[in-house]
Amino acid sequence: MAIDKSYYTIITDVGKAKIANASVTGNKVGFVKIQLGDGGGSEYTPTESQTALKNVVWEGNIGNTTTDETAPNCIILESLIPSSVGGFMIREIGYLDDENNLIAISKYKECYKPSIEQGAVVDMKVKTVLIVSNVNNIELKIDPTIIFATLKDIQDLDTKLGTVNTKIDTTKTEINNKIGDTTQLNTTDKTNIVSALNEVKTSVDSIETTAEKTSIKDADNLFESDNVEGALKEVMQEVKGNRTSIISTINSNLLPI
Repeated sequence: MAIDKSYYTIITDVGKAKIANASVTGNKVGFVKIQLGDGGGSEYTPTESQTALKNVVWEGNIGNTTTDETAPNCIILESLIPSSVGGFMIREIGYLDDENNLIAISKYKECYKPSIEQGAVVDMKVKTVLIVSNVNNIELKIDPTIIFATLKDIQDLDTKLGTVNTKIDTTKTEINNKIGDTTQLNTTDKTNIVSALNEVKTSVDSIETTAEKTSIKDADNLFESDNVEGALKEVMQEVKGNRTSIISTINSNLLPI
């Protein structure tokens, strides 16, 4: 894809002088403001001698300035033009320092920024890449009051959150299917698996497995006791009390016919 070189950004003479002076004095040049212009009604070719745009239609703070990791001498300037402003054509962009000096100027491809009154709510993000001789002479700033979130950014975020919530709901369903029917638990917080497991553990621990406390099913009323331990004692007492008779009966049964 060919790059359109008809639109570009240049450092003004004032900007070059201030950047060069910064290398001597140690003072840094900061990009603070952004101006949008309509070019006075038509496109034109910016010059380094310019000290102002042809016709400013909007001015605001630069949102963020960073360096390009792949190109050390490139500075990236980002600004968000809010949806509350508009109704003008953009053909030129100017970048100013904290003394309102025009440091850089861009020839911008003609673009119309609509207004709310015209029935269009459009956030516009302007991004400019600026090449300088020494980025150490540039002060990189960020405006904390500017949030780089366009309507599309918010919609994309909503889509991602929706995907995450769907995954969470699916995971909850899978967990519930593996655990079982959690409605049978008394735990008020059904989402707290630790509480549910502790409740199950307590229930299991409460089950009596000792002979003393384990009941016996005696459908024929053979025992007076209602637990296993008592029934076993009754059997042993019966065997002990009639041991001679029981042995005699066994021996008789063992005699050859």
